Amino acid sequence: MIFNEEQSMLKDTARAFIEENAPVDNLRKLRAAPEGPAYDLELWQQLVELGIPAVALPEEYGGLGFGFMGLAAVLGETGRNLVATPLVSSVALAASLIKLVGTEEQKSRWLPALASGELTATVAVQEGRHYNPKSIETKWANGALSGSKTMVMDAQEAGLVLVIAKNASGALCVLALNSLEDVEQERYMLMDGRKFSDLHFRDLAGVEELGEGEQVASVEQALDIATIALAAEMIGGAESLLERTVYHLNEREQFDVKLATFQALQHRCAEMYCQLELARSAVLSAFTRLDQGRNIAKAASQAKALANECYQHISNEAVQMHGGMGITDELDIGLYLKRSRVCNQLFGDANFHRKRYALQIGI
Repeated sequence: MIFNEEQSMLKDTARAFIEENAPVDNLRKLRAAPEGPAYDLELWQQLVELGIPAVALPEEYGGLGFGFMGLAAVLGETGRNLVATPLVSSVALAASLIKLVGTEEQKSRWLPALASGELTATVAVQEGRHYNPKSIETKWANGALSGSKTMVMDAQEAGLVLVIAKNASGALCVLALNSLEDVEQERYMLMDGRKFSDLHFRDLAGVEELGEGEQVASVEQALDIATIALAAEMIGGAESLLERTVYHLNEREQFDVKLATFQALQHRCAEMYCQLELARSAVLSAFTRLDQGRNIAKAASQAKALANECYQHISNEAVQMHGGMGITDELDIGLYLKRSRVCNQLFGDANFHRKRYALQIGI
């Protein structure tokens, strides 16, 4: 559960680049342009030049072969500065799904393009207001796709959209769209400034199917990979929040005394630190199991449940300890709190993953 030398160097490189080129104010700029892209396209191109999209992909498909733990190192740094990127949607989720489900021809066609940054992709899975990947009503029959998907990340910027649907026999399948030109798309921005889309398919033809046969296990594994990837980003955000809060307590005075000298606040910071370390261990353990080729279903649910509770708790405490200014938009703390709330719902909240974990261990 510890970064090796290469992964540590990657983490340091990502941190130095992001601190210099992607301050938290970048998120405010994206938020101020609701009709604009979901992420800074110029910044993404710079990350591409650093080889970031290729980090977790296999070398035979143009990747760097750092493993998913290397991706965890990068995602933690993007989370620290609330950097919007398609790493979760395109690299962790879509590329994993192609690798697990696609034919060799499809892998050779798309994975090198994703690794080089020439292409970005996303996956449309959720239907309805709440995350439930087992409830799929979108249909693919007689060569046409019908149904609706909600909360699709980075859809407008994606050159490839993978859609989870059921075929005529009721089996789960994965479909690929190279264009959303004939798809009704509703774009919107959530409270954290990130942009999502709802997609409506009305007897859409010309759709390519990935792989053959029942795809339930592969889809679940790809979603688990994306889940722990998002959890890694959340750990980075919680870490930054704790650091900012401790710095504030060491600088702020009340009655001519530093806030950091108040024992009650010290206890609360210690509790935040312990919760952060517990969640971090669960997330890194999930990535370790993934790189070792072991089953990650339980580890993914454990990591996401703990990351959800950790990020929410630390963001709550950070706002309180900053006092009245903690809720102002001018202070970065509030942006982290909003991001924590959105992340809590993406790929399942804590209750969803606690129930899923309990079912997996037979409770």
